[in-house]
Amino acid sequence: MTEHPTFTPREGSPTIHANIRTVEQKDVIDRLFREHKDEEEGAIRASSSQRDADEDFDASPLAPLHGKTVYDLSSTTTIEYDVVACKDFVEDKGCWVRNMPEAIKAANPNFVPT
Repeated sequence: MTEHPTFTPREGSPTIHANIRTVEQKDVIDRLFREHKDEEEGAIRASSSQRDADEDFDASPLAPLHGKTVYDLSSTTTIEYDVVACKDFVEDKGCWVRNMPEAIKAANPNFVPT
């Protein structure tokens, strides 16, 4: 709970589990396909408006249509570290709530950690 601990843990303690999660590309791609139709329709409407206003507008089928949204298709990996055992553990009731970020406290005023 601190960036500057005041103790040196014993050899072999604490025991930490690392949970590694990668966002499934399929979930991202499914969302993109759902959003694609709206983007495509918006680009066609914008293209039509531009064509009506601009005599030099390129209306050929090869002219690119661009929507407003730029998508990042890279996968995202997160790593969560959980301390599951520590010989030097000293219980400090309320420590988690005292150190909880203010934004989380404000969003969850009745939160009680378990």
